[in-house]
Amino acid sequence: MSDPITSFERLYQRLEDIPPSTIAVAAADDEIVLTTLAAARERSWIEPILTGERDRLKLMLINLGQDPDHYQIVEAPAGQTAEAAVGLVRSGDADLLMKGRTTTAELLKAVLHPETGLRRTNTAPQGDNISTPAPQPQLLSHVAVVESPHYERLMLFADGGVNIEQPLPVLREILFNTLDMSRALNARVPHVAAMALVESVTEQLPETRLARVLVKEAVRGEFGNCIVEGPLALDLALSAEVAKRKGVDSRIAGRTDIFLGPNITAVNFVVKALMSIGGARGGGLVLGARAPIVLLSRSDSPDTRLNSIALALAASLYYSQHPSFGNSRQITMGL
Repeated sequence: MSDPITSFERLYQRLEDIPPSTIAVAAADDEIVLTTLAAARERSWIEPILTGERDRLKLMLINLGQDPDHYQIVEAPAGQTAEAAVGLVRSGDADLLMKGRTTTAELLKAVLHPETGLRRTNTAPQGDNISTPAPQPQLLSHVAVVESPHYERLMLFADGGVNIEQPLPVLREILFNTLDMSRALNARVPHVAAMALVESVTEQLPETRLARVLVKEAVRGEFGNCIVEGPLALDLALSAEVAKRKGVDSRIAGRTDIFLGPNITAVNFVVKALMSIGGARGGGLVLGARAPIVLLSRSDSPDTRLNSIALALAASLYYSQHPSFGNSRQITMGL
């Protein structure tokens, strides 16, 4: 395995050695989206397929100094661009999916459609008969990847964008998806901090009990080759010195790769704070579907958008090398 990727610059360097992937963009008639696609295309990362009104897209490309002949355009009326883009991925004509001017709700509705969407299935026990696994829809989750000038590793935060409720079965699936991304970034043994306010299990803080269960399951090998510790407070996960001062014996303090939970709001706030005033760079993806999904916010900078495409390419490459990545998941029931 190659050395762990510890910065977006190293990720960009890695992508120089792989052939371009095809990316289907839902409602691509957005100037910032098209500019980002042009930048990724100039790096030979992608070949875009744009969905939307053909004449409008051609005019926008010309106004941006782009040759429309270098872009495949699929005519799709307003309100149907998400279905068109998802269909391109489902048919194998595109490797990646990206949100353009369509809404997140419209895109995820198309992705989650039981017949025409991009849901994956994994093997999970059904009821009490754990010896007869049955296919189960795989959960979608968001991972934000952050590079800080004050931390020597890329930080993966999950889930701050998709799953509002995060009980134990959901946390397990979020962790599986995020481990995929960490391994796509060449982490040999991902270090996972199950986040909470404190390092002790407390009845008043349910996330501390969930963290302790995940730790026990990780020790049993249910998440593959990784180290899960928790509950851990954020300052301890980030610093071995803090762990020493608190008297906590930790193998991952100051070397944490994945920051899991404790809930969607906390994760979202931490990521936005790091990127807004912490001098950090970042990108994000939705994982768990048949292909990585670049699901961007209107507030995302051009740098964040390009980073997100780079992450999607790394994830797609990892999945192509591990085609059965979702099939070994065993969902245990209860606390």
